[in-house]
Amino acid sequence: MAKKKSHDEEVQKGLEELRQSGLALEDTSPALIAPLREQLGKGRETDLAVVFALGKIADPKAVETLAGIERQATAKDLKKEVRRSLFKLAQRGLTLPQEQVIESKLSTPFFSRSPEIEAYMSAVDSAGGRLIWIIRPQPSHGLQVIQAMVNDREGLQRFAGTQVRRKDLRHMAQEIKEKHDVSMIAIPWEYADEVMYQGFEKAKSLNRGGLEDFHEIRAIVNSGKPKGSPHPVYAKLNAEDVREGAWRDLSRRLLDEAELQYWILDQDWMEPFLLQLQEAQTSRLVLNPMQKEERFAAIVREAVKSLCSGEIGKLVQRRMEDMALYFFQTGRVEMGKLALAVALQLGEGDPGPLDISFLTGLVQKSFSFYLSQRKTKAEEDEPSFIVKP
Repeated sequence: MAKKKSHDEEVQKGLEELRQSGLALEDTSPALIAPLREQLGKGRETDLAVVFALGKIADPKAVETLAGIERQATAKDLKKEVRRSLFKLAQRGLTLPQEQVIESKLSTPFFSRSPEIEAYMSAVDSAGGRLIWIIRPQPSHGLQVIQAMVNDREGLQRFAGTQVRRKDLRHMAQEIKEKHDVSMIAIPWEYADEVMYQGFEKAKSLNRGGLEDFHEIRAIVNSGKPKGSPHPVYAKLNAEDVREGAWRDLSRRLLDEAELQYWILDQDWMEPFLLQLQEAQTSRLVLNPMQKEERFAAIVREAVKSLCSGEIGKLVQRRMEDMALYFFQTGRVEMGKLALAVALQLGEGDPGPLDISFLTGLVQKSFSFYLSQRKTKAEEDEPSFIVKP
């Protein structure tokens, strides 16, 4: 089966078809609007390209044409491209159609009206990904929303700008909560911008494409390089107090929280230690159960120490800082303190002489997961002498 084309590939193919029809797309004057309109209805890719090209023409007639396309469109991807083009034109100071006006009254304080820039973040998933929203209200013209999925290892994975009504944003947040049991918490927009920018730089270093509009879309909130600032959790929790008491033992409770139940450390991090476990299991040396348990515990301690150091340690520290803020904002202050205590210890580059039960439990859980995977694969690969009818 042929691989389905990505949205960007379809737009680029449509643009090429428009050029072949004789349109000079480099000319972004209003004179291009009528010829573009004539190309509508010739095909899916051409329609997407027309909408994309209209988003480059800073003229009220382009806004009017896009609004007309949106009213008649039935395809979700075409409507999405229209909103994206309208978003770009709004950035350039053009007034959007009245249909984009948000409700004057809201029935819930969640995502309440604000004249300031807002930002929201999800919990961190097992792979180190976070959903980020940055929202800039436009008086009487809805919300300009930047949406990004940022992975701390892979960088910016998805990025888009759109125009929505506030009630639609509340609906999106509610849908995320119902499907994934994850809330969107309020965070300073400067921090959200910093996370997205760092994600863009990471993705660029990995030569990932599809982010050509990043600076253009991001310009609604910031056009320069973000200024580094302390993580916002330190304005909520006192870092000097969280490592008092039995936090090392109590930290294992974090693994019982719904957002962390599926956390598994990345396989490439665990691989050296999985090999050690495999060598210990296949060794010709005869080990009694106590010796095996001691060997396993030693490998776990070594893995925890490695997890606290170098680039890995910095990434996991940021994950725990984000989760500390997430727990605090969702009313779980004690869990927030435990997560921040773990983050602070990670920041020192070493677990210290005593056990950190959360990190030990996370490593053990990861070992069990990958060993179980390998066992299942080995069983599947075993030759079978059973003849199936």
